[in-house]
Amino acid sequence: MSEAYSDKMRAERPLVPGLTIVSFAMVVALFIAVRCWNLTASCLWFDEIFSVHAARHAWTDMLRFVAADIIHPPLFYALLKVWIAIGGESLLWLRLFPALTSMATMFPFLLLCREFRLRPWEMNLALLLLAVNGYLIKYAQEVRMYSLLLFLSLCSLLLFVRLFRSDDTSRKQLITLCIVNLLLVYTHYAGWLVIALQLIALLLWRRVKLGAFLITVAALLLAYIPWLYEIAAGRESGKGLSQNIGWVTRPHAGDLAQYFTLLNRPFLSIQSSASALYDPLTLCLAVLVFGIPLMIFALRVTRSGLNEDGELAIIVRLLFLFSLGPVLSVFLVSWLLPYSIWGTRHLIIAAAPYSILFVLALRTLRPYWTRVALFFILGCWFLLAGLILLISRPPVFIWCAWGELAPQVMNYESSSSQVVDIYAFEDLVTYHLWFALNAAPNSRIRVNVVKNVPGLTEDRAYFLPRRFTDIAVWNQFPSSQDHFWVAFRAAEWDETRPPLNELEKMGYRVGKVISKKTQGQQAFLVQILRN
Repeated sequence: MSEAYSDKMRAERPLVPGLTIVSFAMVVALFIAVRCWNLTASCLWFDEIFSVHAARHAWTDMLRFVAADIIHPPLFYALLKVWIAIGGESLLWLRLFPALTSMATMFPFLLLCREFRLRPWEMNLALLLLAVNGYLIKYAQEVRMYSLLLFLSLCSLLLFVRLFRSDDTSRKQLITLCIVNLLLVYTHYAGWLVIALQLIALLLWRRVKLGAFLITVAALLLAYIPWLYEIAAGRESGKGLSQNIGWVTRPHAGDLAQYFTLLNRPFLSIQSSASALYDPLTLCLAVLVFGIPLMIFALRVTRSGLNEDGELAIIVRLLFLFSLGPVLSVFLVSWLLPYSIWGTRHLIIAAAPYSILFVLALRTLRPYWTRVALFFILGCWFLLAGLILLISRPPVFIWCAWGELAPQVMNYESSSSQVVDIYAFEDLVTYHLWFALNAAPNSRIRVNVVKNVPGLTEDRAYFLPRRFTDIAVWNQFPSSQDHFWVAFRAAEWDETRPPLNELEKMGYRVGKVISKKTQGQQAFLVQILRN
């Protein structure tokens, strides 16, 4: 790389110089707009319901409830509880919390770009990549901790880069980084992966700062002991990690391709397991536009060692570490541990450094016409995907059907003076029904779940919260009732298949049927009466 190039990299530049302020403002507006687009188009889904359910508990009970779940620390739920106390539980207000958190990531991201001496147009492009990323948009509209994880991981990376590049290690830098990292690991366990990568970076390239950083890690471990104790105290026999992640398969090459596709797909993302993981056209475009420039850049870095510019070498090394490190680490650990921990959600920590790395790769791409061609393809791709987003109707998910059907049952049973039972056969269905009915004051509808009904299967990824007793669990139907409802989903109505045929054998008949069709399935709420 030329000396002139190195001089430009070292030069201080304002954040949005000259005419680039217009494009910068447009990118910021786009970033905000796409995270507000269709924000309330879909209902809360299973994991989001858990978030709200946890936040409804009193403070001490909330910690115990979340600790029993094992796999997520409590900071997000605590902040959500405060958020609900301020504005209530309307769908718009709930979804604004992750959306605004996602928007806040622009601030540490732009400061990180500036720390890496990106030119104004490069900063705009890097921010545009984050703005249109469908993977990030999805989690910006989900009442879960992933937007907070992205925000805090970016803050942590920004503070770490400043510490890494500074000549002196100040106590203020260490304390600030330690505080942010503490918030990070209390948001998600993936925060520990970010800290591990920071440790590796210092071990490889800044050992003089390693001792001071290890002190902050020791402080983090001490501050984490109360949470580990809470988990140990709340653990239930026979309900360990196998229930949480025992269903997760170990990753293969196809999973890496899926993650790479999600990371580069503009505007659109996987919304449910019923969707295709990725399509060949998107994968080919991602490889052409993003993969090939990154591979060429990686080969150039490997061959040259970037010996011509020590500062640029530091930037590139850190970006490669924080872009590829999380993916490779989770992939490897998923094969070494008893259970796989593979998942694209917590790999959101790699999205921001990845976009900066791609901008650097694009900058160094030669000859010039290849960059022009890639910009053209990228622009057409973004415009087409944005147009599809604008004209497409939001999908109606099968789990949203229960929230629509439950009030109809309440209206139908409004004259009943007795408690009316609904029996479901999947925890996914049961939890959505309970949440919909629980919102109604003085509801006399009681939700139950019946397990192990022959001919019915259940998705192991969903299970009722531990330490939750509002829903009774049965191994068979109570045979003494004359009147109740059943909730199930199927491709079509068929009284010769479970659960209806099983109920017929027990001497019951079908009464009123309420249903809704979506995603190629039908959700049924069926009144069951004694013959």
